Amino acid sequence: MKKIACALALPLFLLQACTTQFHNADAGQPEVETAPNASVASIVQCLTDEAKKHNATFKQTPIPQGTMLEFGDSNVIKVRFDNGETSYRFYPGERHVSNLWLEGASKKCAP
Repeated sequence: MKKIACALALPLFLLQACTTQFHNADAGQPEVETAPNASVASIVQCLTDEAKKHNATFKQTPIPQGTMLEFGDSNVIKVRFDNGETSYRFYPGERHVSNLWLEGASKKCAP
């Protein structure tokens, strides 16, 4: 009976391992999503100030109702004003020592 259970469990284990291998964490939902009581402009200004403190390069792109900031290695922050509220979304990409400050930026810039 144990041999049959092991034989049936092996394909499930392999399928789970493959799913984990090819999972792209930044392809889906944001890791941080908040609705701060601040304007898009003030949040973007705070983020750009933080980026300058850390000598981080970024690309700022206008999006409908807001701004998208791309910090390289698939680290993206979207700040929008829609339906009467501001939304802050952080989509993490690859993490390095040089970009760990991004994870704490939401606490400072979009509390």
